[in-house]
Amino acid sequence: MHVAVVDDQESSLAGFSQILRRIADVEPICFKKASDALHWVGGVDPAFIVVNNTLADIPGIDFIRRMRLIDGRASTPVIFTTAKADRDLRRSAFDLDIHAFLEKPINPSEFLVHAMHIVDARRERADMQARLKEAGSRSVAPALPSGSVADAGSVIDAMLDVAVLHDPSIILHHNLSSQIAMALARELKLTDDEQQTLLLASRIYDIGKAEIPQRILESRNLPTQADRVSIERHADAGARVLGTSKDSVMRAAAIIAQTHHERYDGSGYPKKLRGSSIPIMGRIVAVSDTMSALLRERVDRPALSLAQAIELVEKGAGTLYDPAVVNAVRGNLNEISRVVHETTARSAQAS
Repeated sequence: MHVAVVDDQESSLAGFSQILRRIADVEPICFKKASDALHWVGGVDPAFIVVNNTLADIPGIDFIRRMRLIDGRASTPVIFTTAKADRDLRRSAFDLDIHAFLEKPINPSEFLVHAMHIVDARRERADMQARLKEAGSRSVAPALPSGSVADAGSVIDAMLDVAVLHDPSIILHHNLSSQIAMALARELKLTDDEQQTLLLASRIYDIGKAEIPQRILESRNLPTQADRVSIERHADAGARVLGTSKDSVMRAAAIIAQTHHERYDGSGYPKKLRGSSIPIMGRIVAVSDTMSALLRERVDRPALSLAQAIELVEKGAGTLYDPAVVNAVRGNLNEISRVVHETTARSAQAS
């Protein structure tokens, strides 16, 4: 792991480098000038950046602003250091979503704790991604024909076994979303094969959340702009993990993973698709995913009632969601009410 250290003092560069080399597999890269560091960061994805506010060319706070505009660096962790701290500087730094604000002279132990926290979180996410890919490749049974239900089901089960270690709520969320999606699919008259594919594929579409840092998943606060970037990456991350398989169910899961946050008016992510350019399974799961999320208690809010969840979804018809899919909620309300009640009851028994 490379770590950029940007400071105008040789003694500071030497001191930070000495501490960072105590962390296994971390290699500090030192810069005195912000322009040199920005050029380097544009081509290398560092584990994090240590930047002092006093630099040879521009202030460190301006370096962070420019660095945040580089593609892929909006959420890169930053440890900000300064010899002269004031309230305005601190506020400006945290507005740019820095990880830590440290005043000089630096306490080596405090700096090391922050550095280790960032490195450990990065290693955890990398390990989770590797395990998900391994689970997906290892679980495909060669004796089964490609595209069989048993084949896809075994892969999905193995990947969920790994994903639940990062996000314990993922199975309950997927199960409820999947059942709601099936009720919508039946009302929309999808074929039996399409319904079967959707039932399995919608059990795994949020697998990309393994790339979202744990602190964001567990936070009670509104996400920062940098947090939003990390959150939105999970759509493409899930598509990458699931798209490695040639199985038809896994391909459908990859499509849902990438499109369930697209919005009917083009305001969603990651590709700003709109209307019928969003695959039908993505449009269905956009509604079932939202309803499942609203119906479950989260760290930042209580669970909503089914009536409240439906009211919010209906307000988004034609803008956030496909009006035909939203109409299908009312059209098959009896089945949706049943699966919500059964899922809620099972969850209460389990807890």
